[in-house]
Amino acid sequence: MAIVISPLDLMLDTENPRFVILQSREQADIRKYLVTYEDVCQLATDINTYGRLLPGERIVALREGDKYVVVEGNRRTCSLQMLLNRDLIPDGFAHRIPHTTAAILTNCSSIEVDILPDRDSALELMTKRHIEGVKQWKPLAKKQFFAANYRDGQGQSVQNLSKITDVREGEIKEDIKDYKFFYSVYEKYSETHPNFNKEIIVLKTDPFWRIFKAKFEFSTGTEISPKEFLGISYDDTYNTISSLPIYLFNRITQLVFEKAIVEETVTTRNVLSDVEGILPLLQAVVDTRNNVTENGSDLPYHPEENETQETPANETNGRPHGDTLPPANQRNDNPAGDSTGIITGGPHPGGPSPRSFFETISWRGKLDPANPQHQGLLYAINELYGLSNTNCGRHKAYVSFPIATGMVLRTVYEQALRLRLMQVNLWGEYCRTKRGVLPTLKTMEDFINAGANKTTVFPEHDMVLIYDRVIAATHRDFLNANIHQPGNINVTATSLEAIAAGGMFALIQGIINLIN
Repeated sequence: MAIVISPLDLMLDTENPRFVILQSREQADIRKYLVTYEDVCQLATDINTYGRLLPGERIVALREGDKYVVVEGNRRTCSLQMLLNRDLIPDGFAHRIPHTTAAILTNCSSIEVDILPDRDSALELMTKRHIEGVKQWKPLAKKQFFAANYRDGQGQSVQNLSKITDVREGEIKEDIKDYKFFYSVYEKYSETHPNFNKEIIVLKTDPFWRIFKAKFEFSTGTEISPKEFLGISYDDTYNTISSLPIYLFNRITQLVFEKAIVEETVTTRNVLSDVEGILPLLQAVVDTRNNVTENGSDLPYHPEENETQETPANETNGRPHGDTLPPANQRNDNPAGDSTGIITGGPHPGGPSPRSFFETISWRGKLDPANPQHQGLLYAINELYGLSNTNCGRHKAYVSFPIATGMVLRTVYEQALRLRLMQVNLWGEYCRTKRGVLPTLKTMEDFINAGANKTTVFPEHDMVLIYDRVIAATHRDFLNANIHQPGNINVTATSLEAIAAGGMFALIQGIINLIN
């Protein structure tokens, strides 16, 4: 079936796979995309010179409601629309679109357009016409094509796409996974970096995909795939998920995006462990997994299981029975403990690392309630210990009150750094550098990171590595956001457990152990 219609009455296809990367797909947005990235200015010049569409290049449309949507020939339609109405030329491109010849006005004010019955027919036509199908498209275009037409299972099935394009189902699934993974990381980076405004079409994406596919060596001395190392799997619609704590997985993917896509310091010859700044994060992955396996599990780390794990009522890991924390007056009057056993100083050193949070943190024989320098950390660590071990109903207190627990954890971290600076006689120097400004956790971290201060504060190499992991994982930013913007982040027991397992427990326990 064919109709005669003005190109100005045709609609550019908002569902065309090439336009899926556009955040806005209004007609003007599509025209701007086409003149910017699809060489439509040259095409308009060629059509204008010839005086009509070239033979055999008929436009194909689909009727949707009362509109005719172009499914094959969007570039040609855009060219004709700009030649017939210069008001449609995007800003900055008028000098590249020639003034319309009389032949165009005569031959193209109305044109014959073929009409297809449905989208399936349009998809099949599109794939057959483009260089023997999508098999020879560039990787990004091919992945984008399949992801756009699959549309989270609401569009074409993988089986139908395979029949239409003659591409294997396994290859199509892989392309959908790749594109959706990349696009989700791209969107997250764009949200957190307003100055980054590049469209996907201009990005060199191959190094990013290579990083998450090529085997690499880390820690064990044997090669491992990133998919296995990062606990990557996929849901029913091919979205990427990970068994790692979400903050850690996001931190890794965002860093790879920045180095591979934004800074372009990563090439297709690199592997994950080559990415600048990634090693502390990879070590945090190992630490997270070891935290689970050391406590009797050979399964990958699944934070959602830890969060929902229920503890039988009245089971308090050695603390007095009951569902409430000790009264504040009991905790503050005698931080060292009394005959009731409410405050014990934590377990003896040398026990296993915490099963999930700060259950086994120990300050016995280290923190002295009579020492004013120790009191800030002592009172805060006692609260954190109580939140980790005391039941509230069928859950530990930190599971029921994660926001409050996050605030206490931040206090413990800050007080631990403060005490450590006092112990090595750097507190006075730190205060002089911040004269007139109240001490903050960020400025403490910055001061420790400056010059030789880090090795003075942490004389043992292992402690330096642990501290670097905490900094690399941006735990401070998360804990600060918990205080200042709790509505903007999802603070859960899982995220707190991930912080503990990602180096925070080891750092705080290590600082306590350094007390003479």
